[in-house]
Amino acid sequence: ICAAKSVKDSAQSMTNVSFYKCQGDLTVALALVCQLVQKAVNAKQTVLCLVPDSDTAEQLDKLLWSFQASAFIPHGIGSQHHPVAISAEATPSDHHGILINLQAAIPNWFSRFDRVMEVIYSEPEYAQVKRENFAFYKERGYPLNFHDLSNTFKP
Repeated sequence: ICAAKSVKDSAQSMTNVSFYKCQGDLTVALALVCQLVQKAVNAKQTVLCLVPDSDTAEQLDKLLWSFQASAFIPHGIGSQHHPVAISAEATPSDHHGILINLQAAIPNWFSRFDRVMEVIYSEPEYAQVKRENFAFYKERGYPLNFHDLSNTFKP
């Protein structure tokens, strides 16, 4: 009984990984990120948005300030912000809730998070890297979900 319980506990603590595919460029992907962040904040979760560079961090910061006129998403640039942090630096600070990864690489500390969200947009080289990321998670047994929003998500 004890052995079965420990296996179950480790499976429950494994990071869940979801892929979200949207049609369009990085701008469309950032609009999707805003929706994912809003949903997480409404569920009282912390979020680290890992972006490719400081320009993208600034762009996402501006989008989150203006995302919904009736809503406020508390956030900041830098991994130290809570509940939502935007960072191009590969350091998680003390975040462990949700990681939204817009970088091509999977950070080596991803498994500290309860959930990882990988966002895919229509840039062929980027999409190929995300396919490789999917294979990486699958080969290691992480629970995977794939949401193709190509025909349904309109920013």
